[in-house]
Amino acid sequence: GSVEVHHANEFLHTENGSNPNENFTKALFNAIGDVPTDGGTVFRWSAHENTVLSSLLSSSEISCLLSVEEHAALSALLNNGSHAMIDLCKLAQNYFYVDGSGGSSSIKKLLTPTMTVSSHLRDIYEKPSYNGKNFKDFQWFRRDTNGNIVDPYELLLQREDDSELSQNDRVAHGIAAAAAFHELQSNNHMDASERERLESSLLRYCELDTLAMVMIVQAWQGFLD
Repeated sequence: GSVEVHHANEFLHTENGSNPNENFTKALFNAIGDVPTDGGTVFRWSAHENTVLSSLLSSSEISCLLSVEEHAALSALLNNGSHAMIDLCKLAQNYFYVDGSGGSSSIKKLLTPTMTVSSHLRDIYEKPSYNGKNFKDFQWFRRDTNGNIVDPYELLLQREDDSELSQNDRVAHGIAAAAAFHELQSNNHMDASERERLESSLLRYCELDTLAMVMIVQAWQGFLD
């Protein structure tokens, strides 16, 4: 059956010129808790999350700011930890192929082709009923005039709710996300409204990146039912 999805937490540190590492590490623990004790499974896509978390936890600057319990709980999520994060990208590489992906295991290459062949995703997302922290009554499953599924990341560029946001500030891929974060961190002359719009665009992109992993898993569940 279908599992209800909640976008429970998010974190974006945009304080000008400030290192986000300490706040991020604390926010991560507060979001997921002590997985070895409380239970649950943490997913990731590819090696990046493991690499970054490992680097943070091995830093004396960060380690000294964490309690013993916090450090142990986050360390358990690393490769070879007692509750290591599950790499969905590796599962996709080894066991999943869909026409239209070009054999790629990039989540952005897989998402639209997977939506195309998944009736389960169509049933969940074809109505304007998705609600998260940055979306309200949103419809992810849409077709263009030729009947093809519209790439959800393209929908981020078609924001009807913010006409003042320039096309360059509509974050829909990783390079744009990195550029937007750099702008928020380094631009001392950005006015409050422009900063708020750029933060909103970045948060929407981050929410979709997380939801994309959920969608892939939901599609796999649908194929197995």
